Amino acid sequence: MIPALEERAAHFAEVALANVTREYPNAPAHLLAGPDELVPPRTLHPVFYGAYDWHSSVHMHWLLLRLLRRGEGVSGLGGLGGLGGAVGAGEADGAVGAARAGSTDGASGAGSAGGALVGGGALAEGADGGAAVGGTAEGGAAIGGPAVGGAANGGPAVAGDGAEGWRGAVVRAMDAHLTPDALAVETAYLRAHPSFERPYGWAWLLALTSESTALAESGALTESGALGGGGTSGDESGAHKKSGALGEGAASGAHKESGALDGGGESDALTGSSVTRTESSAPFSVRRSAQQWRAALAPAADAVADLLLAWLPKATYPVRHGTHANSAFALGLVLDSARRAGQQRLVAPVAEKIRAWYVPDHGAATRWEPSGQDFLSPLLCEADAVRRVLPQDEFAAWLGVFLPELAEADGTSFLPPPRVSDAADPQIGHLLGLCLSRAAALRGIAGALPDGDPRTATLTAAAEANLAAALPATTSGDFTTDHWLATFATLALGEAVAD
Repeated sequence: MIPALEERAAHFAEVALANVTREYPNAPAHLLAGPDELVPPRTLHPVFYGAYDWHSSVHMHWLLLRLLRRGEGVSGLGGLGGLGGAVGAGEADGAVGAARAGSTDGASGAGSAGGALVGGGALAEGADGGAAVGGTAEGGAAIGGPAVGGAANGGPAVAGDGAEGWRGAVVRAMDAHLTPDALAVETAYLRAHPSFERPYGWAWLLALTSESTALAESGALTESGALGGGGTSGDESGAHKKSGALGEGAASGAHKESGALDGGGESDALTGSSVTRTESSAPFSVRRSAQQWRAALAPAADAVADLLLAWLPKATYPVRHGTHANSAFALGLVLDSARRAGQQRLVAPVAEKIRAWYVPDHGAATRWEPSGQDFLSPLLCEADAVRRVLPQDEFAAWLGVFLPELAEADGTSFLPPPRVSDAADPQIGHLLGLCLSRAAALRGIAGALPDGDPRTATLTAAAEANLAAALPATTSGDFTTDHWLATFATLALGEAVAD
C-alpha cells in the first residue's frame, strides 16, 4: 500500500463503512411517476441506498474493496463504535433483509438522528438501535461478534492490532450488501431507468465490479491472518501469527495465539479481549467473499454495458463541464474497468468515441477553469482520457496542440489550487474534490509522457500542490464532504482504478 494511503486507510474505511450504511440524509435521483413511488431509498436501492446519493454509495463500496485488497499489514480500526446502520448477520429489525430483498421493513441506515458522522476517529453513537455489523443491535456496533472500540453502552472492544476487526467489518458489510437478490433489484432499476446515473454512476459500477474481480483473484492475506483460498503457512511469515485466521485448504499450525481455522473447527476469537466463541466471530475468507460479490455484481455490469452501448451512438457531443455528467471522466473510468469487469465489448467503442470527441481539440486554456462547483477539471479529464487511447509519442504531440501553455508553465502557475471559501457548502465544497481529481489526472498524464519530457515536472508539481491543498479536508467530520471525498483522495494518492 502507498505509505500516504496506509496512514489513512483505517480512517477511510471507517468513513466509508459509516456512509454506505447510512440511509439519511438522502438525495434520490428518482423521477417520481406517481405518489405510490414515494418510498424509502432502500426500497428502490437495497444495495446503494447510503452515502447521500447512489453514485457516492457505489464508489464508496469501491473504496472499501480497494482498501481490503491493499490492506496487507494495515493496522485495525481503532474506533468503529456504533456504525449507523445494521449491515451484518443477526442485526435487529431486518435491516439486511431489506438490503437483500428490497423490503421497506428494515432498519434505517442511520442509527441515530444525527447519523454516523466521523470526528476524531470514532463514529457517531449507535445507542439503542444503532448499528450492528455482524452482531448485536443495542449499544455498540458488533463486528463479527465483538464490538469494535468505543461502542456505546460499554460494549467490548477489539484489542491488539485489530486488523481482523478492520477487515472483518468490511467483509461483513459487503457480504450483507453485495448479495444476488439485492443486486437483482439494482439491476432491474438500471434497466427500467436507462438514463439514471448516466454516465458517472455507470462507470463507477463497472469500477466496483472490476475491483471485486481483482480482489477475488488476489487471495490477499493480512497481518491478522485471514487467508482466502488455499494459501500456505506454517512459519512466522504465514497466517499463524496473532489473530491468525487460515483460509480453506491451508496447512495446519495456523491456530496458535488466538488462531482461527477458516473452514472447520472451533476457533478462538480476536486477540487480547475476553470474547466468547460465537458463530458471528468466525473468521472470514476475503477471497471467497469476493468471488461471491463478483458473481452478484456481474448482471449489473452487464446492464451497464448494454446501456452504454445503446447510448454511445446517440451521444453526438461530449458533456464538458466539471461535474457528474462529464463524458471524459466516465469514459476513462470505463476503459480502466471494462476488461476486468468482464465487459471487453466496451473497450473498442468507448476508445473510438474518445478519439472522435477529443483528438481534434486544440488550443485549450487553463484560464477557463474552474467553474464554481467543479469537482472535475474538464481539460484534465479530456487529456487523461486521450492518454488512454493514443500511443505515447502521439499523445505527447497531441498534448502540445491541445494545451500549448503547458510547455511554458511551471508547477506553481499551472492550475494552482482554487480558493475554497466554504467547504461545508455542498457546491463550493466540490472544489476540494477538484483538487483531488486534478492530482490524480495530472499524475496519469505525466505518467503517459516519454521519459525526459520537460512537462512531466510541471504536471507532477501541480499534482502535489493540489493534493496538499485538499487532503486535510478528506475526513473532516462534515458529512457534506465525508460522504464522497475519501474515494477521490485515494485516487489522488496514486491508487488508479486500473491498478
